[in-house]
Amino acid sequence: AVVMFKFPHTPTQQEPNERPARRASFGESSKDPGHTLPFPGLVTVVHSEEELDYILAGLGSRWVVLELWAPWSAACAAIRSEFEVLAKSYPTWIFLRADIGQLPGIASRWSVTRIPLYVFFWQGIEETEFAGASVRKLREVLDDCTMLGPAEVAAHADPAGRVSDWKLNPEGAD
Repeated sequence: AVVMFKFPHTPTQQEPNERPARRASFGESSKDPGHTLPFPGLVTVVHSEEELDYILAGLGSRWVVLELWAPWSAACAAIRSEFEVLAKSYPTWIFLRADIGQLPGIASRWSVTRIPLYVFFWQGIEETEFAGASVRKLREVLDDCTMLGPAEVAAHADPAGRVSDWKLNPEGAD
């Protein structure tokens, strides 16, 4: 005999302006049920600075590319579909997109002056960035990061200082 149990369904109360929580099986964390980690092969839209920080901290040893864009920009519109195609072409990468108009804190964090701006991360630490709607350049940086791996960190530098390590010794003298 098969015994089945039926549990009563209790709907959760949700604020009228609150967006529903996205659910994903990839990398789901029980620490923060309000945030989920993105699926590889898809472009994930970032809705807040906290969500971006959560994603970058939770992905571990994965490459991440963040596209900072604006809906009014013709350059962003021109490369939008290509960015989505690249997300499918690089399944080991995580592709994120953030609207600088809705997230001015993220725009100021990277001092955005040109869009689209692409920021590349390894283990949540920025490795490199470039601005412009060049699919060729974007593909080259994705390939270089994949092939070469993360930058070496100087013994005297903190991990967050990777991008600015060259400033410690600008003349190149040892």
